[in-house]
Amino acid sequence: MKKVLIVIGIVIGVFLIGPLSGFHLTEENAIPGDVKLLQSLDIDKYGTAVLYKDKTQGTFGVSKLNKKLGFLYQDGGGAYGYFVEEGKPFQAIGSGTNKDFIVAVITPANSMIKYVALGNDMTDVTTYDKYELSLDEVKANSQDYHLKEVTNNYVLFALAEQYSQDNWTIRAFDNDGKLIADKLFAMDERFIDW
Repeated sequence: MKKVLIVIGIVIGVFLIGPLSGFHLTEENAIPGDVKLLQSLDIDKYGTAVLYKDKTQGTFGVSKLNKKLGFLYQDGGGAYGYFVEEGKPFQAIGSGTNKDFIVAVITPANSMIKYVALGNDMTDVTTYDKYELSLDEVKANSQDYHLKEVTNNYVLFALAEQYSQDNWTIRAFDNDGKLIADKLFAMDERFIDW
C-alpha cells in the first residue's frame, strides 16, 4: 500500500510541478503558443527537434525540446515566426547549439521541390558562380550531404553537429533530380534559372 501511495504522489507531483517548471507530457504542449506539431525527430536520448506551425499567426518555427525522465518535454529554444515569402522557392529555418543543429525547409503549396539536400562538396564555387549539380551527384557524394524527400511541403533535419557553412548550404531538386533552387551560405533562397 505504501508503494502505491508513493507512485500516486509522484504522478500528482509531475502534474502539479511539471507545468510550473516548464515540463509537459506532450511535445506540442511544450512549445509556447497555440501550435500544430508538423514533425519531430530524436536528436539524442535527451532531446527532440520539432517543426511546428503557429495556428494563430500561420507562421512556422523549429525548436529543440529537452526530454526528462523519458516522457517529459521542456522547450529548449529555437527559431519562430517564419513564412515562405512570395516569389521565393522555400523558407529555411535554423537553430542550433555547439552540440546539434536543426534545419527545416518549408516550400509553397504548389512547389516543384521534391528533394532537399544540406551540405556542400563544391568548395571552390563562390556565391556568384553558375554551377551544375544533380540529385545523382548528391547521392554519389553522400558523405558531404544530408538528403531528404519533401513531404507535405516541409522537411526537417536534426544534425549531430554544430552550425557551419556546409550544413547551412541548401539545395532543392525537382522530381527528375534537377537542381531548381538553392540557398548558399550567407545568401537568400533563390530559384536556379541558368
